[in-house]
Amino acid sequence: MHRALTRRMTAPVALWLFGCGAAAWAEFGDGIDAWDRGDYSSAYREWLPMAEQGDLSAMYNIALLHDMGLGVERNHAEAARWYEDPAADGNVSAQFRLATIYDYGLDVPEDDARAVYWYEAAARQADDEAQFNLAVMYSRGEGVATDFERALHWYRLSADLGNAGAQYNLGYMYSQGQGVEADSVQALAWYRRAAEQGDADAQFAVALMLDRGQGAAADKGAALAWFEKAALQGHQQAQFNLAVMLDSGDGIEQNDADAIDWYRAAAEQGHVGAQINLGIMYERGEGTGPDPAEALYWYRHAAERGSAQAQYAVALMFDEGVGVEEDNYAAVAWYRLAAQQGDADAQNNLGAMFDAGEGVPRDEVEALRWYTLAAQQGNVVAQNNLGAMYVRGAGETIDAVQAYKWFYIAERLGHPAGRENRLDTARSMAPAEIAEATRQAGEWLGEFSGRPQPGSPSAAARP
Repeated sequence: MHRALTRRMTAPVALWLFGCGAAAWAEFGDGIDAWDRGDYSSAYREWLPMAEQGDLSAMYNIALLHDMGLGVERNHAEAARWYEDPAADGNVSAQFRLATIYDYGLDVPEDDARAVYWYEAAARQADDEAQFNLAVMYSRGEGVATDFERALHWYRLSADLGNAGAQYNLGYMYSQGQGVEADSVQALAWYRRAAEQGDADAQFAVALMLDRGQGAAADKGAALAWFEKAALQGHQQAQFNLAVMLDSGDGIEQNDADAIDWYRAAAEQGHVGAQINLGIMYERGEGTGPDPAEALYWYRHAAERGSAQAQYAVALMFDEGVGVEEDNYAAVAWYRLAAQQGDADAQNNLGAMFDAGEGVPRDEVEALRWYTLAAQQGNVVAQNNLGAMYVRGAGETIDAVQAYKWFYIAERLGHPAGRENRLDTARSMAPAEIAEATRQAGEWLGEFSGRPQPGSPSAAARP
């Protein structure tokens, strides 16, 4: 939900025009005229002699030219040298830029302690960006010991001056209880202040809290509106959440066409969940006509980013020739990627490919291995397949006890053929074997019931 508490590197500000003696104004003014017409080299030549004689305004402007690379090669180290005296004299802009140069190590060794010193100098002059950056350094323990109370102090000062980043981070601190007792009402209030200034992360945070009823009564309509504000600014997660609300009709009117548009916006930014959901909508024809090729396109994007769910979906489409020419070799490759990540449906289907010799040489040992991995996760199709392998002795000798055990488990977990297969197996078993198989199945089910339960088996799992 929350972005990192990061500092801001504000660009150098405009010229410093004060502090010149009257006698030097004409010479200084020639530099201003050159600056105004974009002749920065001439401005540099006008101001450099004055800076070398200790004129603080000229020193600041020379620093600025080095800092921005105007009229001279950009050199932050040289800029820092010229900023030093104006900063010591109280020039808040010089203090902030000097802090930034040391903070980020721009052409100088990074020096967090010196950065803190100059941020604090500027912060004490009510520079809201310096207050914000100083607060971040206290919250992260950079250049100073971590001190959330000090961070809170400087965030408050910055936030009261209207700094949206500080308002957002105050909201974060109240939501997390950092330096202050956790308070969702205060968190929402600070997020809202930042959101009303157009901060997209804050708009998303407000939407999320209103959606969940945190800090205020749940309000799906208001959440939708804030998600949309953030989404329109390109906030990837807001685009996804907005799409989910429209897709599911969660407290609002369902609108598949708009859901597709927002899923696409997030998907084009690389949001894996959006890519998967967009693939599902195209595959099912929700909000659009069914388009398997477009579904495969989005599944592949998510699969290439490592999503096991998407890898399984791509494998299934190659396996069944949906949206693409059937290709068992490609199916096996994608099933394997998902199976290696622990996807139970992919493990079952990979087992089935080895069992049938599709896309790979037939290998009952490998089939047994993959069925077992899926079965242990509660995949009822794999459990039934595993029972069938033990009945026929594939992969090793016939084992009626193991067959009965897995058919029994599959039956109890809802496989439609589990009961019939268990009873068929029992016809050739001794009562003691049935008792042992039942005991093993009961132990497995008892242990399994203590685990988080998997979802229902996919309709596309291969028998």
